[in-house]
Amino acid sequence: DVLVGGGTVDKRQLVDDVRKALYASKICSYAQGMNLLRAKSTEKAWNLNLGELARIWKGGCIIRAIFLDRIKKAYDRNPQLPSLLVDPEFAREMVERQAAWRRVVNLAISAGISTPGMNTSLAYFDTYRRARLPANLV
Repeated sequence: DVLVGGGTVDKRQLVDDVRKALYASKICSYAQGMNLLRAKSTEKAWNLNLGELARIWKGGCIIRAIFLDRIKKAYDRNPQLPSLLVDPEFAREMVERQAAWRRVVNLAISAGISTPGMNTSLAYFDTYRRARLPANLV
């Protein structure tokens, strides 16, 4: 056990939770990026093929992540996919990792540890999965 934020946490559980939280944050980052590309493509009538973009990036871009293969497959399954977050495979993974993700963010906040990328990706996920939001407060 380790002392974090005034309490003790099982170290193995924490490592597993952080791994899951980072992966969920990564999915959100890619989902948000692909959503931005889709929006600009629609606005400019570019007709971007997001699955093909993922394939091209894997072959010759700084990103070159194996993860891009999974993104390509998601867009191959559904070229009109509105977000990676609603692809059945990615959605399942997000649900499976959500509790760990929240534990890590809560622990970081209570310990005064800044995790801006993880916090904002969780907020993006929460915003995306809600049918109604109090937008009138903005």
